[in-house]
Amino acid sequence: MKSAVVLRCPICNAVRALEGRRSKYSKQELYSHVKTHLRGHDLNEPKMAIRKYGIVSDATEIVVLPENHRQLPIEEGTERDDTWLTDGSLSDGEGSLSASESSVETSSL
Repeated sequence: MKSAVVLRCPICNAVRALEGRRSKYSKQELYSHVKTHLRGHDLNEPKMAIRKYGIVSDATEIVVLPENHRQLPIEEGTERDDTWLTDGSLSDGEGSLSASESSVETSSL
């Protein structure tokens, strides 16, 4: 099983996965990834800061099977509906999925 950190944009619902456990990334590294994405939304600085902190605080660490790991949106953000991630895999820890429902395990950060 492999770990990844999933960041979800509340504006466009895009998701981006970063390889490894959440503890591998400092908040500054996560903010940098998020800021790059948010620039495309043409937000003023205060709104960008609010969204940036929200996205990082809602980051979800997932554990996936090796064959699914290759399908994670690691290179760039991908529309949420275009990924194989189930709705429950990015929830706030509510509605965890059993192994029979998904090949993703989540943990709240």
